[in-house]
This record gives sequence, C-alpha cells and structure tokens, in this order.
Amino acid sequence: MVVIVYDERFLKHYSEGYSHPESPSRLITALNALKNYNILQKFKLVSVDRIDYELPYEVHDRAYVDYIKELSAKGFNYVDGDTYVNTYTYEVATLALTASVMSYELRESYGVPVFTLVRPPGHHAGISGSALGAPTLGFCIFNNIAVLAKRLLKEGFKKVLIVDIDAHHGNGTQEIFMSEPRVVHIDIHQRGIYPGTGSVYEVGSGDAEGTKVNIPLPHGSSDSTYREVFNEVVEPIINEFKPEYVLVSAGYDTHYSDPLTDLRVTAMTYYYYFKKLYELAVKYCSGRLVAVLEGGYSEGLSKGLPNSIAALAGETPYVNEVETTDTRGREVIEYVKKFISRYWRLT
Repeated sequence: MVVIVYDERFLKHYSEGYSHPESPSRLITALNALKNYNILQKFKLVSVDRIDYELPYEVHDRAYVDYIKELSAKGFNYVDGDTYVNTYTYEVATLALTASVMSYELRESYGVPVFTLVRPPGHHAGISGSALGAPTLGFCIFNNIAVLAKRLLKEGFKKVLIVDIDAHHGNGTQEIFMSEPRVVHIDIHQRGIYPGTGSVYEVGSGDAEGTKVNIPLPHGSSDSTYREVFNEVVEPIINEFKPEYVLVSAGYDTHYSDPLTDLRVTAMTYYYYFKKLYELAVKYCSGRLVAVLEGGYSEGLSKGLPNSIAALAGETPYVNEVETTDTRGREVIEYVKKFISRYWRLT
C-alpha cells in the first residue's frame, strides 16, 4: 500500500489574468492520472487535518516569512519575475509544509511509503527567499522537503537522505542544509538551466563538507544516463551512508515532453528510481520513505507519477515507454565520481 496526501486547498494558489506553468492544473492532471490507473481507488488518500503557521519559521528567516504573509494579504502580486502570490498563497504554502510534516506521521502510523501531492513546490526556496544567488524563487514559496527533514532531525533521526530528481537544482534545500552533516542531499539535475547552481564543487561547508552531492547532467541526457548515475553514484553513497530516513524531492520535469527543460527521460526512469530507493529504504531504515512533489509541467506528471506509485507499491509499471539511451552523460558521471571519491567510496 501507499498513502497519498492531497488537499483541494492546494488549488487556491493560482495566477490571475494569465496562464502560468505552476498552476492548479498540475495537481488536477496528477489526480486524473491516478484515477485513470485506478490508483486512488486502491490506495489510501488522506487530506490535511490542520495548518501549522509556525512551520515556515523552522527553515526560513522571520523577515521573509512575514513578507510573504503581508504580500499575500494584499492579493495577487509578484514576489519576483517568476513567482506570484495571491490572497491564499500564504495559507496554501503553509498547508503544503503541514502536509509534508504529516507525511512523516502517516509513514510512522501506517508503516508504508507516503507520496505527498503539494503545491506550490518548495526546493528553490532558501533561508531568505531566493537561494545561493539565484535570480528568482522559481515558482516556490516555502521549502516543503526542508521542513520535513528538519522535523526528522528534531525527532532524533541522525541520518536523513534527500534525493532530488527534479530537472532544476534544489538550491534552496542545499542552502538550508549547507552546514548540516546529518543531511545528505543528492541532487541530479540539468546543467546550465535555472537556477544556475548545483556545480559538482558545491559539497557543503564545515563538518558537512561532502554531504551535498551535485550531478549536473548535460542537455539530452536520457534513461540510460540516469540509470548509470543511480548505479554508480547514488546507490554507493546510500550504501555507505545507511540512512535512517529517505526523502525524495519528486520533480517530473526531466521527462522528454517538459517545455521548461531539455532532457530525454521517460516514465521508466521514475519507476526505476522509486523502486531502487524504496528497496534501499527497506534495507536500511525499515522502508521509511516519503516523497514530496516538486516540479513537472507536462506528460511527465501524468506518466511519471503513476509509475512512481507503482514502484512504491511493488507493482509493475502502469505506463510503459520505450527507454532512451545516450552517451553524452558519461564524461560528467566519470568526473563526478572522481571528484567526490574524496568523500565517498564509489566502488
């Protein structure tokens, strides 16, 4: 079984007067896909039973949180050139944080993996807003996965793994945990696109040096490259780290159909990653895995999400696509392996 967290109030955050890639239609698309594959009928769907307005302050500074609160209260407006708020944004973004924390509680109660369908997404939101010099917040408001990871640390977990598979680097998450050695953050993303961060040389600071692992792949990278990344980099790190909790920043904009990226990944890669990550979670931490939705603006969401759920449930893929291959990522993989071998045993 898989528990799916969703709340209709996530649809209340929307742009006014024109279309925007980060819109309520994303979750409507996701839910329709889950219905089409009979997933909602088979698994448990849970709505959010509260809103904790203290949660934003756990990872963001007070000035930023209060700014979002005040701007949202004024109605539709822009935080920056990419990111909007409306009257409901502060409430909805805080609801997304609450849902993310709830997903931990549900995982512990039911003993099965949890997938949390939230918006707005969060992994670009840093301590004070835009992170690591990025020009904008990239559609994000508060950092959902970071608040969840913080809660796990407060609960006494000492080894928290975050694997970010969104096509854009999770700069906000990296910034928040830059000096936190208990959080290993592995980020696989497309090189050279927003937010312009995520170099292999960004490894964390102080005692956390080496716990931030970036794998910036060239445009056109395919299923075969992503599989090599997992087998040769991600899995060896997990085997050495032996996490007590596995978190997934689940972005679906790596799919070949996504209009904002230039990768060639199919729905089969999402199945492979979630299957392998859950197997490793079972091996090291009694199956403690929670996934939180990030980006995805096309068929990647309607095809990749069902396959992710199928993998977590131990079922065969709901969506079958012809797997893609390439060799252009090989040089990057070899360089990443060589560079991070000072921190991790990758053999």
